[in-house]
Amino acid sequence: MSKTEMAIYTVILIVLIAGLALAAWKRRRRMQEATFSAPLEALEFFGELICQAHVFYVATTFANNFLERINAYGLGLRGKAQLMVFSEGILIVRNGERPLAIDKAQLISTAKSTVVIDKAVEKDGLLTVEWAQNSIVLATHLRVIETTSRDAIIAGIESITSREVVK
Repeated sequence: MSKTEMAIYTVILIVLIAGLALAAWKRRRRMQEATFSAPLEALEFFGELICQAHVFYVATTFANNFLERINAYGLGLRGKAQLMVFSEGILIVRNGERPLAIDKAQLISTAKSTVVIDKAVEKDGLLTVEWAQNSIVLATHLRVIETTSRDAIIAGIESITSREVVK
């Protein structure tokens, strides 16, 4: 077999694998979209701004399985974001993606964590916000860029959920 033939077979194999991966990603997204409806993009009423911070949006997962990323509704891609905590809920404005708004009635708890999917950081380096969408409990994982504002963000979220941070 010549080098040219090997190169052609290699390219075909790579394209086939990429196509299968893309099909699996889309199939998972469709299955998740059938499980729960699209989350809010904005709160109906924002109320007073309690605090805000620049964050790195890591992932949204099912709350009982931090290893299964939610791909539905654009929640599967990580990136930089702005987190704003209002008296009526949370707004996460992600760069290049649709915003994610979580009404305070949907909030369940806030926790500090270290590992999610493929991201491991120092102890308590991730902020995990658990919330419900159509009775499905989800967890959104954020890494606060300005570590000095982490405690203020946690206190702000606690003030609207009336629950303590889970360690």
